[in-house]
Formats: sequence, C-alpha cells, structure tokens
Amino acid sequence: MSVSELEQLLADLVRVPSPSGAEGPAADQAASWLSERGVAVERVGDSVVARVGGASGGPLLLLNTHLDTVGAGEGWTVDPLAGCWEGDRLVGLGANDAKGSAAAMMWATAHLAGASADLPGTLVLALNACEETTNAGMADVLAYLGESHGPPDAAVTGEPTGLEVVRAQAGLAILELSWEGRACHAAHVARVDHANALLAAARDLAALPEPWVLEGVHPLLGQSTMAVTVLQAGERHNQIPDRARAVVDARLAPPHDAAECVALLEAALPGAQVGVRSERLVPVETPADHPLVTVALECAGREGASGSSTLSDMALLAGVPAVKCGPGLTARSHAPDEFLTRTELDQGAAFYERLVPAALVALATAEVGR
Repeated sequence: MSVSELEQLLADLVRVPSPSGAEGPAADQAASWLSERGVAVERVGDSVVARVGGASGGPLLLLNTHLDTVGAGEGWTVDPLAGCWEGDRLVGLGANDAKGSAAAMMWATAHLAGASADLPGTLVLALNACEETTNAGMADVLAYLGESHGPPDAAVTGEPTGLEVVRAQAGLAILELSWEGRACHAAHVARVDHANALLAAARDLAALPEPWVLEGVHPLLGQSTMAVTVLQAGERHNQIPDRARAVVDARLAPPHDAAECVALLEAALPGAQVGVRSERLVPVETPADHPLVTVALECAGREGASGSSTLSDMALLAGVPAVKCGPGLTARSHAPDEFLTRTELDQGAAFYERLVPAALVALATAEVGR
C-alpha cells in the first residue's frame, strides 16, 4: 500500500524532534508545508498560526493542537524518531500525542483553503509550542488573536480522544507543603537538640487519606482528587535535615478549587506551611446544548459528549466555547511505542474538514438568532 500525502505528513512531523521548549524546527516544517499549499501562515514564537477565510466576516473558529512532545523515555522497541509506517501503524514519538491531530488539522486546513467556496467565517489553525510543559504557546497565540481579531468564538483542541467529543476538562492545582526543623550533625543526634524535618513531613503525610477524594461527583469529570507526588528533604548523609518539601497534585472538577485544597491541607497538616505553586489551569466546560457541541457530535458520529481528567491547552480556553477531539487514544500517550493507525489519521482529517464549515454556519446562525 502506498503512503498517502497525509500519511507522509505525519511521518515527516514525527521525524523532526520537537521536545517541549525546542519546537523551532518542527514549526518551520509545518509552516513550510502549509505555505506551499497556499495557506496564509504566521509564526508566533515557536507556534504556527494559519488563517483561512474571513473575507466576509463571520465567526472565528480556532483549531488548536501542539507540536511539542515529552521525552522518549525507556522501553521503545523501534527508533522513536524514525517515522516509518509498519503495516497499519506509525510507531513514533508524538504520533499519537499529538502530531496525529496536527497532521489531520493541517490536512483539513489545506483542503479548505483550496476549496472554491468561501467559508462562512474564519478558520484559524494554531500549532502550539510548550503544551507539555508551560502552555506558553497557547497563551501567546490567544494574546496574538486578541490583538488582531478578539477572542475566538469557539475552539476545537486536538488531542487523542478516539474522536470522542470532550466538552469538559478537569483543572490542575499544584500545591506546595513545607516543614522547618533544626539541623545538627548526624553523629550528635543523641546529645544535641534538633528537629528532623524529614521525619515530621513523613509522619504528617502518612496520616493523609490515600487516595484523597474530595466530596461530590461531577457528572462528566467524576471525583476531584489530591495526591502527594514529591517529597524532598536533606542533602547530606551526616546532617539532620532542617527543611522538607512536598508537592500535591490536585485534579479538580467544579465546584472545587485551589483555595479549598489549601484549607483542607492546612486543617490536616497544622505543622506544615501550605502554598499554591499554580492554579491557572482551571476546569473548563461547554454546555451540552451549545452549537459547537451539537455539530461536533454530528460530525464525529457520536451520541453524547464526555469529560476528561487529562490536561491540554483547552485549559486556557475558559470563557470560550470549546471541545477536545482528535485521532488516537489517550492511553498511548507518553508511553513506549506510541502509535497512530492509518484509519485513525484518515478519520481525524475527515472529521476536521467536515466540522469547520458546519461549526462556522452553526455559530453564525446562533449569533443571528440572539
């Protein structure tokens, strides 16, 4: 079976290393591919922004996914950057998360740019940097759009969902705990007054619920949780540590937030100082009856939307009607021998090509009906 242009595109994207924070070569490659097919392209740092339509006004629909990947890690049975199709699969770093979505969105954008009929609005494709780390690429793209057009009227985030339509995504709060003690030489612990911060932290943390599940169940996102994921104390074998630090990962569904987590931790850990490292990745949810959700379900052939506890750049779309949907399966992400199939890739590209004009029509009709 010959490799189609779409399949070749995914293979080429996989072959260009794009660790988070160093996406420049991948952005160059994507921008060149789109430009060669007549799509207007701009660079926003190491993110790529492409625009189609807009001559007659109308709503703006943002398709967004990311170019960056995590590290390959151990356990691969093939070269993670070879980008070779073997049978029905391309096994490679980022093939599933999320260069499959990137290739499918690029393909759909190029096809729509070459269509004779004008779109009833504007399509903007954003291929973002730094999704796996800081989400800075998405933040930069949204700032750029705000200056040039205003916020999007709706957005579709490409992530491996098996083309299930996700309309709600949990948020993330990262909390920090710290304990202070008094140091001394380890040889003098029986004679010198001291306070071992490591032991204080260990005793406190061992008393916490495991798992720690907050009250209530969100209908799409399920339960909110807190998990201790990091504990650090001491640097030398011969010194009693006077400081200890732990990190708590909180996956939050409405109505829970970081402030509630701080209050719970302070009550459970009176000997620790509790602070918030990050709370900007808030939960997002689009109403079930929003036109974008309705059209996405129709185009994907699904009966109902779902929720996701896995984070993505959708977290920065609070206030913008958005769904998350793309080819591949989330269970393959960040795993050895990550892969995407030909069928998944082809169906993803067809989904985006159907969705864009249908969503723009629905958004324009909804605006007129207000």
